[in-house]
Amino acid sequence: MKEKKINKQELFLLKEHSTISEEDFNVLYEQHGVASSNQWKDFGYYTLLACGIGFFVSGVLFFFAFNWDHMPANVKFILVGSAIVCSAYFSITTRVKESINKICLIATSVLVGVLLAVFGQTYQTGANAYDLFLTWLLVVTPLTIVSQSTYQWLFFSILANTTLILAMVQRLQVDSVFVGILCLVLANFILLVLPKIKGIHRTFVIGNLYTQLQLVVVYLLATIGFGIWLFTNDANYQPKELQGALWMLLLALLIIGGGFAVGWMQKQIYLFSYALIAVVSCGLMLWMKLFKDSAEGLLIYMLYAIGAIFFIIKFVSNKSKQWKYEE
Repeated sequence: MKEKKINKQELFLLKEHSTISEEDFNVLYEQHGVASSNQWKDFGYYTLLACGIGFFVSGVLFFFAFNWDHMPANVKFILVGSAIVCSAYFSITTRVKESINKICLIATSVLVGVLLAVFGQTYQTGANAYDLFLTWLLVVTPLTIVSQSTYQWLFFSILANTTLILAMVQRLQVDSVFVGILCLVLANFILLVLPKIKGIHRTFVIGNLYTQLQLVVVYLLATIGFGIWLFTNDANYQPKELQGALWMLLLALLIIGGGFAVGWMQKQIYLFSYALIAVVSCGLMLWMKLFKDSAEGLLIYMLYAIGAIFFIIKFVSNKSKQWKYEE
């Protein structure tokens, strides 16, 4: 059975709620609270490996950019195709570590976009960036689904958001910022839930990094949407520019309030924290709306911001310790 790792927070909770001596605590801290030499070696190894693959892919990109006009079309396709075959091989072979497989899979996904760009520029299939990113997204989708890699899902999320933004700007020509934010919030919420569906991979558990980044994006969009709605003056906008304002407001309030309630009930500190920060941010915008023309408004904003920061830190810290101790 794999031994459970102990983090620093758990060690200090143990010290606070037990009668452990200072000597015993120091021994535990040296064993579990400080990174060992092997952990530093692993960190350096994977960091250099990721940087090496990143520099390799960047080198391919800049090589094409610099020598584009002097290279025959067949040379371009041979070089990019060879790089894709090489990275794809190392992403599926069992002769290397699993971490190398996942890094090479991301490199393959990036090089697929390079190949599509080379094809479009060589045969002049169109200058619409949306078509390029949509095709890129469709090709990368099956690779992401079978990857079981948190970093691949992060790349897929960035690519999906970019494609959606280009679609709204170039193809759909959305005039309302509320409709744009509404679509982005819904898309990122789907991206948050999608890798957690057990029908895709029953044994795969998405990393907290992906979950937390997606939550940050969702709450940031919801907070921005609330702020835009709050400061929107109907007299200065055309009706088509205000489409979806009410639906966006309701969705933003549902996400912020629902996240706060779910985080509290399920004792998920990061979900609770993000929702609390969103609530405090919305409160600050309400104060700015109420006192925007008053001389004392700046003082009120500063007092509210300072008090809110200390409140969030203290409240979240206490809740984190309480929920950790209850577990």
